[in-house]
Amino acid sequence: MDLVLFLLSFAIILTGCELFTNGVEWTGKRFKLSEGAVGSVLAAVGTALPETIVPLIAILLIGGDAGHEIGVGAILGAPFMLATLALFVCGLSVLVFRKRRGTNKLKINGLLIRRDLKFFLLAYSLAAIAALTPPEYGFFKVILGYTLIPLYLVYVIYTLKTGETCDGGEDLKNLYFDNVIRKCTGKSGEPVQCPTDMDGSGYKVFNPPEPHTILIIIQVLAALAAIILGANLFVNQIKSIADIIGINPLILSLIISPIATELPEKFNSMLWIREKKDTFAIGNITGAMVFQSCIPVTFGIILTGWHLDLTNTVQFLEAVSIAIALFSGVVLYIRSSHKEMSMSGLMMGGLLYLIFIALVLWSI
Repeated sequence: MDLVLFLLSFAIILTGCELFTNGVEWTGKRFKLSEGAVGSVLAAVGTALPETIVPLIAILLIGGDAGHEIGVGAILGAPFMLATLALFVCGLSVLVFRKRRGTNKLKINGLLIRRDLKFFLLAYSLAAIAALTPPEYGFFKVILGYTLIPLYLVYVIYTLKTGETCDGGEDLKNLYFDNVIRKCTGKSGEPVQCPTDMDGSGYKVFNPPEPHTILIIIQVLAALAAIILGANLFVNQIKSIADIIGINPLILSLIISPIATELPEKFNSMLWIREKKDTFAIGNITGAMVFQSCIPVTFGIILTGWHLDLTNTVQFLEAVSIAIALFSGVVLYIRSSHKEMSMSGLMMGGLLYLIFIALVLWSI
């Protein structure tokens, strides 16, 4: 393992996530999108690209039984990590930034979060049914697989059409790329101050200067490129560690790789929690859960055998990861019925993750 590359990949992911969260917020403001569209669709799909690419490479390029097994493990590992470790990171972020936020609870739009979780629980339950279906009923399995992409399209359309418009407001930071250009050209990038009777000082800071739409898109694409590059570098370094200690490649695909490829979602949510944009933070994770339970699972069902033999130790662990992800989704759905979500509800994801790791260590 190259320590310099390891640290560099980490820095690239962090930088990419900061640029991405800033860019998608401006995208939502510019195109008058809802909170759900920004957090659950744009942010979720964008940051889900790294962990979608990994299983496709394993299935299509590595091929054979090994490639298919690694691909299935990576596909199942992504929702598991989101439903456990990513939620734990959100809870930890609330704890770390509690003084800055002035509260140890998340203020969320429960309707948006519960909508995401309804689609996730439905889609991932179908994926579980397909995985436990005997191989001789392959036709039924394919039918289930082909229902997932239309289901995701319904989810996207419904999300884009519902919810309150995300207009940004005073807490929206200047677009980073716009700041750089303004500094290079000598133009001021400070927010405009206008007189108002609503503020005792007589002035109120209005929205930051409006960047060009093309510049917003360029920043989002550049951020995505940085996230994908950083995630790939990070995964390669993690794989080097696994090779050194001789870990089973299936365990690697189920646990190690998703930790790295889910970093964008974790960091994005952490950054949004820091800025008190809690619906974006949780929606980024729940939206990614919907995406991961539909698109990559479809590839897995169509391109692999997609069958879990519970008598096989590793495949049994994969089945357990599905059960834990669904259980975590149900718990989060129940807790999202309120406008405020306690930190303890998110911390439970870390406990579920530790239980699974203990089960893995006991089984191998």
